[in-house]
Amino acid sequence: MFIGITGYNHESSAALVDKNGNLIDFCKEESLSRIKGDKSFPRRSIKKILISSNLKIKDIEKVAFYERPLSSFLHTVKEASLNMPKSLAFLSHQFRNFNHSSLSCYLDLAKQFKGLEKKLIYSDHHLSHTLTALAYSKTKKNICSIVVDGFGDRSTASISQVVDLDEINELWACEYPISLGLFYSAITDFLGFIVNEGEYKVMGLSAYGDPNSKSAKLVKGLMDWDSSSNKLSSDMSYFDYHLSISNSYSSKLEDLLGPARNPFIPLVPGDDDFKRCANIARGAQDLTVYLLRRIFMHANQLTSSRRFVFSGGVSMNSASIESLAQLSFVDEIIIPPSSGDAGCAIGAALYCYIKSNSFKNSFIPKPSLFPSMKEKYNEKKLTEKIIINEFNFLERNEDDAFLKAAELIKSGEIIGTILSQSETGPRALGNRSLICDGKNKDAVKNLNTVIKNRSPFRPTAPVMRYETAKKYFELRPELLDCYKSMSATCKCLKGNISLDFPTTHVDGTARIQIIEKDSIFDKLLYNLEPIGIEILANSSLNVSGDPTCFDLIDGLMVCMRTSLRYLLTDYGLLIKKL
Repeated sequence: MFIGITGYNHESSAALVDKNGNLIDFCKEESLSRIKGDKSFPRRSIKKILISSNLKIKDIEKVAFYERPLSSFLHTVKEASLNMPKSLAFLSHQFRNFNHSSLSCYLDLAKQFKGLEKKLIYSDHHLSHTLTALAYSKTKKNICSIVVDGFGDRSTASISQVVDLDEINELWACEYPISLGLFYSAITDFLGFIVNEGEYKVMGLSAYGDPNSKSAKLVKGLMDWDSSSNKLSSDMSYFDYHLSISNSYSSKLEDLLGPARNPFIPLVPGDDDFKRCANIARGAQDLTVYLLRRIFMHANQLTSSRRFVFSGGVSMNSASIESLAQLSFVDEIIIPPSSGDAGCAIGAALYCYIKSNSFKNSFIPKPSLFPSMKEKYNEKKLTEKIIINEFNFLERNEDDAFLKAAELIKSGEIIGTILSQSETGPRALGNRSLICDGKNKDAVKNLNTVIKNRSPFRPTAPVMRYETAKKYFELRPELLDCYKSMSATCKCLKGNISLDFPTTHVDGTARIQIIEKDSIFDKLLYNLEPIGIEILANSSLNVSGDPTCFDLIDGLMVCMRTSLRYLLTDYGLLIKKL
């Protein structure tokens, strides 16, 4: 068995891979700690995957950390030292926290899981991303890997040619501190959203912006592609993310774009500052799309590849993916369901596997979208006590529960789901979802702004079968795999009624989910389609700002904290007592 772990910088996680390369388990630390974006050493996650699979330390052959900590530390310190005295506080912080950074992974393993530290190896950050993405691709030979994120080890973007799983050659890299990912995070911060959590809000806000506005054009001038050197370029005087522990942008950016948004003032369409913020977001989004297209074009020049795996935090920008698929040389783009740093635990575990004697060929089985194993030490008594005190059963039988849930959805109700294993990535795909009729505007609005307490400019995702999707949306064959995990948006067909769906964004696009056979949504739609519902609206089961629910207790708590009344579970269909 092989373990991969991430931590200290972004979302912490752990993954378990067996001797045949199968992903057995995956867990994010935030799922167990209930701290959004938890980046601490993934103690709970490692313990969970060991207990769930009944494993001892001796059963683990190798454990891999997802990056090379010393390289990452030295690159940030070197860059900051070139900008003294402005970076003095940053440098002081880095050295003071030396023993609390990812460099302490060995010591934390030794302290929490004695014996595992002796089995520790390190994977290159972008290689971990690449291996995670390759796991979800049918093609694992002669394919191009593109990674674009904030920062990892030494670079912020890379292009690699995958000859085979054990021969991956990096051909191009963008060196820190020039970073498309950190640029987008700085704009996220400027617009009053939380870095590493609110980037998707910027993406949603951008649809309301004018690409020809002054603000959008100014933002688009902050980075560029140098065609003579095939490199990203940026005026770093507008950014402080490489010099400061607290500021991602400099005062010069406020001189350029106006004052940064106060994060404590709600951002509502029609308000005075909404349009300016939307225009800034649109500039950031358009620049991201332009630079990603240039990176893909350069990747094609270097590798002649027509198939790509795309990973790193920037690949989660689903609104940019359709534009990449339009490039004439692209036949397929594969994006893993957890393409950010948390998902790197999967790649790190696969790195162990490939480096072991167990690796015999160039094949890795494609993981499930729901790999997390149920815990054998779950709190069954507490779960049942909460249900008895706070809920009633509408149906206990599974088939009857799904049928009753369909009837409730038909009547305009919202249903929460806590079924089977949890999803790998940050997007709920049915097992940890809030769902309602995707064409019922009142139900969708209630789900989004009342139960979830989300900003009104953030749309929900429409869920349907492939045959249904073809009736309403411009599907791209290059992205069919992406649609299964909500990794790409698509346009509504011109003049189509889908333009009026409540799940359609203001720019006429939707982040659709095409269901897989035998999934939760497959079973629900089997009951819904005969009564006239072919599309569901889907959002993650959580309150805005909290991690997505991991287990039934989490789901019960969401019900008790919000106006949500119904929960579809492995126990049956529950209704909250009034």
